[in-house]
Amino acid sequence: MALTSAGIGSGLDVASIVQNLMTTEQGPLTNVTQQKTSTQAKISAYGSLQSALSSFQTTLGNLSNISKFNALTVQSSDASTVNATATGSATAASHSLQVDQLAQSHKLALAPKTSLADIVGMGTLTIDFGSYDSTGNTFTAGNKAALTINITTGNNTLSGVRDAINAANAGVSASIVNDGTGYRLVLSSKDSGAGNSLRISASDADGTNTDNSGLSQLAYDPTALAGSGKNLSQVQEAKNALLSIDGISISKPSNVITDALEGVTLTLSKVSASPQTLTIGRDTSTVEANVASFVKAYNDLNQTLRNLTKYDEASKTGGALLGDSTARGLAFQLKSVLTQSVGSTGALTSLYQIGVTFQKDGTLALDSSKLKSGMESNFSEIAGLFAATGKATDSQISVAGNSSSTLAGNYAVNVTQLATRGSLAGSDAAGLTITAGVNDAIALNIDGVDYNLTLTAGSYASSSALAAELQNRISAAGSAASVNVNAGMLSVTSVNYGSSSSILLGSANGNANLFGNSAVSSAGLDVAGSINGVAATGKGQNLIGATGDANGLILKVDGGALGARGTVNFTLGYAYQLRQLADNYLRSDGLLTARTEGLSASVTRLTRQQETLQARLAVIEQRYRDQFTALDTLISSMQSTSSYLSQQISMLQSNS
Repeated sequence: MALTSAGIGSGLDVASIVQNLMTTEQGPLTNVTQQKTSTQAKISAYGSLQSALSSFQTTLGNLSNISKFNALTVQSSDASTVNATATGSATAASHSLQVDQLAQSHKLALAPKTSLADIVGMGTLTIDFGSYDSTGNTFTAGNKAALTINITTGNNTLSGVRDAINAANAGVSASIVNDGTGYRLVLSSKDSGAGNSLRISASDADGTNTDNSGLSQLAYDPTALAGSGKNLSQVQEAKNALLSIDGISISKPSNVITDALEGVTLTLSKVSASPQTLTIGRDTSTVEANVASFVKAYNDLNQTLRNLTKYDEASKTGGALLGDSTARGLAFQLKSVLTQSVGSTGALTSLYQIGVTFQKDGTLALDSSKLKSGMESNFSEIAGLFAATGKATDSQISVAGNSSSTLAGNYAVNVTQLATRGSLAGSDAAGLTITAGVNDAIALNIDGVDYNLTLTAGSYASSSALAAELQNRISAAGSAASVNVNAGMLSVTSVNYGSSSSILLGSANGNANLFGNSAVSSAGLDVAGSINGVAATGKGQNLIGATGDANGLILKVDGGALGARGTVNFTLGYAYQLRQLADNYLRSDGLLTARTEGLSASVTRLTRQQETLQARLAVIEQRYRDQFTALDTLISSMQSTSSYLSQQISMLQSNS
């Protein structure tokens, strides 16, 4: 009889025997599986560390900005009259401020019409911006380019004129107001201030440009007589804001004033009945919050590191990165940065001076009272403890930037050449008569960009008026170059400094009339000099360290004398140094990436080993089963033969 299950014929427990043998054979596979599990746990742990370090890096990015520690507050005794904000360049002080007049934009209105579809007229409107002097009854054009609008059969209604002016988008807004007696077209200068008064002239299709009919209804010359070129009514005069700060009278075109007090933006809302007090003070609460953020960010990262590397004596287990050299190295470097002093020559050189100290458990703690004391005595130096900062002994030299290679230090500065701007100087007095198609075209190349300009034809009262027209055209074309006049000769100067700055004449019919036949073009020069005795690279006004400790240090030289210009003390604050450390670990070729990629390669290798061992074990198990099944079959056969022989022997014995 054939056996279908091992052990049935002989009683041999084949399954148990094979299982026990395979347990022994499983040893290498178990080791590989444990290695793979441990490696995967490390990859997961590195992911947690990378996430924690990335959060730390983000916090440090904010704290590395010096403006975070130079915050100022501004308090107004009457915020409904004047409100203010301040940047780090402002000076803590108290000021007396009186608002005598708010700035206004110029508003003009047309006489009422019965319908929006009423025909106004056809022709051309020209809108100028400038200043009106009521005492001398004169209008002086400003720097804005004149606006020309064509009114045709397609837009000659009241609403059509409104839409045509708004479509020009050139400093004037038009609206229609129903005042109860009819529809009135209202024109408003978009910019406030006495220098933005409107003057509107009409070239009327009916042949008369100043009467109160047709398109000339919209004419407004403030120097003319009402009804004879002064046909719109003035509903709001153009005015400057008038105020005084500490008794000094100030006139500004806008109610938002950014250049009266350095680093302070004033917003005027109403005239003040009496002087207001404006108090600019240090924003200590923001600085305290920033320092607290720094402490918390470090402690969060430190806790993650401790969790991943600790050993639990009670459970006899350790974190996934226990004994890991990369994690240990990061923890050591973090603490090393925080326990050394920054290379400052000021009063603050260490965190403990502002109340930030290490505790026994490795965390940082903040003593708020000590921080407040530090802010009271050395507020301006706290930024240097955290950000990369520099201070020059020369007021016309400032630190504009640095590279990751720049080291802290005290650097001597020597300037051998100051930066200049590219310019074009006319050789003869400018011709004041501009004729369309004859001498109205000007071609300039400003800092490598071509500008083809067309001047408004006409006879100009002076070289200054012609310069203002050229300035308008240059500004409207998108360039910030400035136009100046000297003895009737015009010049154009780039806003940029350095060798890439230049003003060149192109080919156009008006160039000679404006600048003469021998205009001189001068390219800009880069600043030149050395930092700490090593020749630096000049780019515009920036002197850039090229080698050594000052490599990448950028110093802006605003002017001054040639020769030795004092020193610059450059320091790398704690937040800046720690951010660099975090960057080194987190970048694409950093330690964490390299370690994770190495572990991932190990997982791949161990997976292949698992597959190989599993296939080998399957073969071994099948061989064991085949061998013991054969043994079971043999034993069963022998038992059957034994039983048969026993029966035969018994029969022989019974027959004898």
